[in-house]
Amino acid sequence: MGMAWRTGVCLRQHRLEWTVLRRAKESWEVHDHGEADLGPDPVSGEPAPLDLAVALKPYMKRFKGRLSVALPSEQVLLRAALLPSTDPGELRGMAELQTDKYSPFPVEAMALGAEVVEATETSSLVVMAAVRRDTVDESGRIFQEAGALPDVVDVEALAWWWTLKAADRVPAHGSQIFIRVTTTAVDLIMSRDGEPLLFRALPPRPGEDGALREWVADCAEETGYSMTSLETEWGGTGAPSVHIYHPPTLAMEWAGDLLAALGLEILFTHPLADLAPLSEGVAHRLAHRATPLAMDLAPDAWRDADAARSLRRRMLRAATAFLVVWLLALGIFITLLNLNRGRLARLRAEVEAVEGPALEVRRLRAKVLEFTQYADRTHSALESLRVVSELLPPGVDLTSFIYRKGSTLALRGEADDANKVYALISSLEGTDLFPEVRPEGVSTRNTPQGPRNQFGVTIRLPGVGEGAP
Repeated sequence: MGMAWRTGVCLRQHRLEWTVLRRAKESWEVHDHGEADLGPDPVSGEPAPLDLAVALKPYMKRFKGRLSVALPSEQVLLRAALLPSTDPGELRGMAELQTDKYSPFPVEAMALGAEVVEATETSSLVVMAAVRRDTVDESGRIFQEAGALPDVVDVEALAWWWTLKAADRVPAHGSQIFIRVTTTAVDLIMSRDGEPLLFRALPPRPGEDGALREWVADCAEETGYSMTSLETEWGGTGAPSVHIYHPPTLAMEWAGDLLAALGLEILFTHPLADLAPLSEGVAHRLAHRATPLAMDLAPDAWRDADAARSLRRRMLRAATAFLVVWLLALGIFITLLNLNRGRLARLRAEVEAVEGPALEVRRLRAKVLEFTQYADRTHSALESLRVVSELLPPGVDLTSFIYRKGSTLALRGEADDANKVYALISSLEGTDLFPEVRPEGVSTRNTPQGPRNQFGVTIRLPGVGEGAP
């Protein structure tokens, strides 16, 4: 939001004025403008609250983005000077030295600011400002307690100069005196060839007509003194023209007396409604900051506090974004976990549904195989014994016949000649009834009848489902 909005505020004698600008593509447009009297309530007539912050707080919600507050011109010492530099750092240092010369207060008790109005390749026309620090602190306190510390502290006179330039009311040549008259203040700007050279606050206009003559005399005296100072510092030129801007409800019969007291001849009066509101000038100055140096009377502590707030906001946004991403990831994880759990539960239900029939099928298959095994007489013990007996050569006797259905057939015997044993083994291997014949060796044993050759043979029988080719 801070990049898309700018708010300018003027607060003077319980009178509040504000303008909010909104960024629209490449330009700024007025989004909101308002004025309010922080004095007695116009409906109830109740007196204004003692604390301006309390009265200001209801309006703070209408302020958006970066906030610039303009101090009244009579509270600020303004001076223009041509400085031989264009570097911002050097200009700031030169401005502080110049301010120390004309300020009636110690520098440590002042808030200083400077702004480049016009610059060439080697020099800069700088407007310097000095104001008591407690004045700035009091303004900051009011706004901070109301809800927001100002980002920039400006000066009303500079905002008025911006409105004059924006309305193309400043001639490019010659000398002019611009006087802005309201019910609460009178501001004066003297310019030459389109550049402001002197800013001054004149005495406010009295509410009683009887005091107008004295007021005009005071204004003429101070204006004359300002003209003399301008000629002394910047050199003399032709007589300036006088431009007075005033509210339409304010009588202007005194303007001729002022012009005569100044010894001038050219007078123009203009309604203030022809110019943009002063707070709009403050907002635009915040939106279009002067380069390379812009006016800001806010203390460094405010900027540090603003930087800390910005850091906290960025950290809060980062933490919020991280929390949102984490919650989103957690939600996705939980959703996928629940989906997988549901899928697993369905698979388990399907397994349980088919497990019973599958077990029954396996049990029936085992019984069928068992019946098949016992019903098949091809490799029965009798059939095996018959085949072995037929292949048994004369002189070979069996002493052991161990039959394990579907597994093995173990033969033990003896013979009077070892060759007969080998012949028996060869015959057993040649028959198609036995898949494998494993001889276990032939040994010779002496008996009363003479030497006998003992042997052993293990025959693998076909398993279940394995038949003879």
